Amino acid sequence: MTAEKITINSLVPPTWNRLKVNDTMVEIPSDVPEGLADQGLNTTEAGVSFSQMETGCGKGLTEYLVKNGTKPRLVATEGGKLVSIKKSYTGSAADVLCFEAGEGETVNILTDASSDDNAEGTAVLRILLRAEKGARINLAQVIRPGKSMKIVNDIGSVAAEGAQINVIQVFMDGSDISAGSKTVLEGEEASGENRIGLVRTNGQTIDMNYVMKHIAKCTRADISVSGALSQNAVKTFRGTIDFVRGCTGSDGAESENMLLLDDTIVNKTVPLILCTEESVAGSHGATIGRPAEDILFYMMSRGITREKAVSILERASLEAAANHIEDTEARDYVLGLIAEKYADE
Repeated sequence: MTAEKITINSLVPPTWNRLKVNDTMVEIPSDVPEGLADQGLNTTEAGVSFSQMETGCGKGLTEYLVKNGTKPRLVATEGGKLVSIKKSYTGSAADVLCFEAGEGETVNILTDASSDDNAEGTAVLRILLRAEKGARINLAQVIRPGKSMKIVNDIGSVAAEGAQINVIQVFMDGSDISAGSKTVLEGEEASGENRIGLVRTNGQTIDMNYVMKHIAKCTRADISVSGALSQNAVKTFRGTIDFVRGCTGSDGAESENMLLLDDTIVNKTVPLILCTEESVAGSHGATIGRPAEDILFYMMSRGITREKAVSILERASLEAAANHIEDTEARDYVLGLIAEKYADE
């Protein structure tokens, strides 16, 4: 099976190229099947409005999916009932799932993408979200592939007047993960949230591109990342707040809290605020560094080994995101996976 090299997660506008953060390249096999065909989802072919949506990974991935023949599928939802999609991949696959919340509706979604350590390949999962006037979409995701599986997780969303789109993600395990998300706040008083928890270790990588685009007046956006890196891990995070002319009264914020647990890791952070409107409030901040030695000393003085203390801090980074999942069933499921991961440590 041949593989295609695709450029994703492009930073707009690009910065100094020597930093090597303007984009990234992934190799994805050609002509791969749908991976979620066995999930029993009630779907129909999505309309043109979904296929034209912007996403965090961008046009390169869109062109690949079109060439691969991966069609956007609109997933039926039932009121506020949780739509749960749990997939253990056995090889390369590509899916585009679309969700729509009608006026005043609430849609809750959970996806769990995993694989065992023997599975090899690249899985592509793109999720497109559209929230109509006063609607609410809550998406919770767990990305935890095996050692030889790579995952590209891409999101595109549009929020109408007074709508809210909340995306909570937990990234752990696996080898290479690429993630993108772009939320377009096109209706007045629309809001969006991206909250991410991640742990990368043992040479694992993650490359992320998250964008909040303010178009209408009085829109609100928040991007928040918490995580821990160790043992030759590599992380690149691009967080963009884009204020478009006409979005007066809007507020956007991006923050990061990252623990660097040793000297072997590579951590790249690119906070970016684009602004063509004066009457807005935009902010970004980052707390990046080693855990405070006094905290480690306190824990170790209570009989906790340094390794166990580091494990506790890693777990806390993931739970900091998972605790914000709004749907109780989804939150309990994600917290259970985190607890299971650290049960023997």
